[in-house]
Amino acid sequence: KLSKDNEEDDLEKKLKSHRRGKVSKFFILILIIAIGVGGYIIHLNNKVYTTYELKERVEISDAYNANFYEFGEYMLRYSEDGIAYLNGGETYWNQAFEMREPIIDISNSYVAVAQQKSNDIYICNTKGFQGKVETEFPIVALSVSDKGIVAAITGEKSDVSYIEVISEDGTKIAKGQSVLSSQGCPVDLSISSDGTKLAVSYLCVGSGVIESKVVFYNYSEIGKNEVDRFVGGFNFDKTMIAKTEFINNDIVVAYGDDRVIIYSMKQKPSVIKEIIIDKEIKSVFYDEEYVGLIVASGQADNPYTMLVYDIEGTKVCDMDINFSYKNIKIANKTIILYNDVTLKVYTVKGKTKYESNFDEGIVDVIMLEDRYNYLIVTPMSIDKIKLK
Repeated sequence: KLSKDNEEDDLEKKLKSHRRGKVSKFFILILIIAIGVGGYIIHLNNKVYTTYELKERVEISDAYNANFYEFGEYMLRYSEDGIAYLNGGETYWNQAFEMREPIIDISNSYVAVAQQKSNDIYICNTKGFQGKVETEFPIVALSVSDKGIVAAITGEKSDVSYIEVISEDGTKIAKGQSVLSSQGCPVDLSISSDGTKLAVSYLCVGSGVIESKVVFYNYSEIGKNEVDRFVGGFNFDKTMIAKTEFINNDIVVAYGDDRVIIYSMKQKPSVIKEIIIDKEIKSVFYDEEYVGLIVASGQADNPYTMLVYDIEGTKVCDMDINFSYKNIKIANKTIILYNDVTLKVYTVKGKTKYESNFDEGIVDVIMLEDRYNYLIVTPMSIDKIKLK
């Protein structure tokens, strides 16, 4: 007969054994789930889509006289007559105007539209028209933040330009003057999503030599003690920096005719990576995670090369393309190229995911938040499709 102590020891051993068994079963279950999820991810990464499911079709007209953009959860349609926020056949809001040469900039949650060389900027967000702000001088280019703050290049004379920064309620945050003969002429600008930082590319032409510079301003507490809020700048000889873009709140990309420069701009700028490009740049594209460009390859059979870099400047894709594309976009680690009849879909690493012709024709393609779901704008309809 067992003693009381022996009975208690035996019970404790059984309890420990039971607990170990439950823990083992739990970890085995976790391992099975992890293997299953990993296998599913590998399957999705390797899957090549061969067809699509038409989820919805909305009849439209006059698509060729409009432009379409991803915005919020849905899409914008704008033309010389106005701008509308659409979800398929449902119009959430519509703002009418008459602009012969409208210029537009879109952030994650705001859109700004202005007539070229006018002084008025229409500001909208996903809820609709939020107001109109006025610049002091005629507008040349503009950029809008996620807070509704607008930065614009303005000027009415060829030798004097201004940088104006205006909040959604019309408050003038900044106005700086640039004289061509001394500072150069601003050609592009981009404001950060929080509206506190600005990157501007300038072009200088002296003695027949092109020079560029990328200049950074900070309108937060960090920059208030700096002259004109200037917090840093970089000069480039014999290079034209045509485009600057905040791809997220702290990363700026400057595109030149022979290089791409990735900057960190948390408060003051620093170079993350400068990438020299020795071939003609045809197109550029970007999202919050990747920077890409199409360059001329110099090959007759594959005339283009697609290059993709992460925000650290590491190359993740270098592939030749034999396709006469009209436009290129990137989102959700996916790249699409399309022309008037053909859509091609790739991963950011260059793996082909889908390729097909659309008999109805393609006016535009809108990338939706759900991966491999698209809005195909045809001359007569907007088709929501899902690759399968």
